[in-house]
Amino acid sequence: MLALEGICLRVEEGEFVSIMGSSGSGKSTMMNILGCLDKPTSGTYLLDNIDVSKMNDNQLSEIRNKKIGFVFQSFNLLPKLTSIENVELPMVYGGVPASQRRKRAMEALDIVGLTHRMTHRPNELSGGQRQRVAIARAIAGNPSIILADEPTGNLDSKSTIEIIEIFQKLNAGGATIVMVTHEPDVAMYTNRIVTFKDGNLISDKPVEEPMIARSTGGVVS
Repeated sequence: MLALEGICLRVEEGEFVSIMGSSGSGKSTMMNILGCLDKPTSGTYLLDNIDVSKMNDNQLSEIRNKKIGFVFQSFNLLPKLTSIENVELPMVYGGVPASQRRKRAMEALDIVGLTHRMTHRPNELSGGQRQRVAIARAIAGNPSIILADEPTGNLDSKSTIEIIEIFQKLNAGGATIVMVTHEPDVAMYTNRIVTFKDGNLISDKPVEEPMIARSTGGVVS
């Protein structure tokens, strides 16, 4: 059985798309291909009209660094680093000068409303705050695409709304966002819902009236 079979999916610049489906439906494989983490064994993947399915590992790494920001369910923060150090880390590997790294990291933390927690380590933050740091890390490099894999899966309802509010405002600012979620109510905050089953794309529908996330904490200025 193929992980994905006969998939034809187009995501336009500036869309906010959710991907749904049960475990083993092909969601993670699709996200790994979209994020240039895996190469399709057949078929073509065009990113900004460039065929990335034929690129080598170094070229794929460059695409990821320049164009794509990743947000994961488990946050993937390093426990010994502060919030701002976690946000800076990908830019360290990307060769961004130290002064520029700090400036970008501060700006990203400001966007997610966490400059007052920049010296805190992950164990000193709530789950929602840790995910906001992870989003700051994803956007610090100013990617045009954000890929979020179950970003609210470990969060309570209040933190979920805060995270979705941030995504909606990033999307309104021009970012293309593709988000895997198993929660139908969370998917209703996006503009389009794509559903997978057994490696097949079985549904691709626009959300007629996407819900607007409004947190009470004023997370994003």
